[in-house]
Amino acid sequence: METQIIKDRKGTPVSVLVNYKDWLKIEQLLERTKIKAEAPENPLDWYTLTETTNTILNELLAYAGREEFKELQKSVPNKQRIEDLHIYVNEIQKINREPDNFKSASRMQEIISTYAPQLKAIYEAG
Repeated sequence: METQIIKDRKGTPVSVLVNYKDWLKIEQLLERTKIKAEAPENPLDWYTLTETTNTILNELLAYAGREEFKELQKSVPNKQRIEDLHIYVNEIQKINREPDNFKSASRMQEIISTYAPQLKAIYEAG
């Protein structure tokens, strides 16, 4: 809780004791607009999510590279497997190169929930 200065309907500044979400609700009522009311993200949570997302994506890229190398070492490489790995690498790189993916905790959580199970399956398969 902290003291905020808001304007009433007449535009007069008023000092009130509110938290951020309450202030947004008041602002929404006064302006009759829809305001996104997300709580500020904890910087440590953001750091953890960023590092986790990067680690998962980079591990998947490394896995795809190792698998392609193994396939190319075979006397008769499976061209479809190599093509599939290239498609997968492009998918991961596209996610990794998009800065907006790392600006939102919810987006990073979405990436983690999608790709962490894939990485886990790879490690469990050995």
